[in-house]
Formats: sequence, structure tokens, C-alpha cells
Amino acid sequence: MLEPVTKKFEDGSTLEDFKFTFFCDSCGTAVKTVTYPYKPPFKAKFFISKSERRARELIWQSDHASAYDRANKEVLLSFNRCSVCGKRVCDDCFCDEEGICRECASKRKTKEGDE
Repeated sequence: MLEPVTKKFEDGSTLEDFKFTFFCDSCGTAVKTVTYPYKPPFKAKFFISKSERRARELIWQSDHASAYDRANKEVLLSFNRCSVCGKRVCDDCFCDEEGICRECASKRKTKEGDE
């Protein structure tokens, strides 16, 4: 599995679908990804053996990892990467003119003002 795009993310996946939320590294604005429905490749049964249960868990985990990787790549389009500190921030926290986050832009202006 890939490292998460942002420092904070939530996994709201269930046995019916996979869903993820990523948060701006600066202000915490939430960006929800597409919900990926989970369609198990087996029929529902009331009683299953221990080995069959484990096999079902492994299949779910594999499908979950694939959905997470897709969501992680999808959310890249929703965040800007600061070229100074490397944070992934939303459009509101990004200074397009300078190509850096507002926090780094503020520090730069303060530093320039001190000189």
C-alpha cells in the first residue's frame, strides 16, 4: 500500500464499500474520495468454516488495499504540494503565485521584512 497523500486520513470502509477521507495538512479541510462498492466474489452463507472465513478476510483485505491505492491517487488532484515544506494543502491554503503553502509564504514575508 502507498503512504497516504496527507498526514491525516480516515478509513470509513465497511463490508459493503470502501471509502476514505483525506485532510489538508494545514487547515484540516476534509476531501472525501469516491466510494468504491465491494462485491465479494462468493455467495453469502450462514455457516462458513474457519479456513473459508480466513480466505474471505484475505480477499477483502486485498480489495481494500487496491481501493485505498486508487483513492490515494485520486485525492492527489485535490491537494497542492508545497515545494518548501512538502505539505499537501487545499487550494485555500496554497499561494499559487509563489507555488508554496500560505504558511511558508508567510514565513518568507516575515523573514524578508526582517532584512
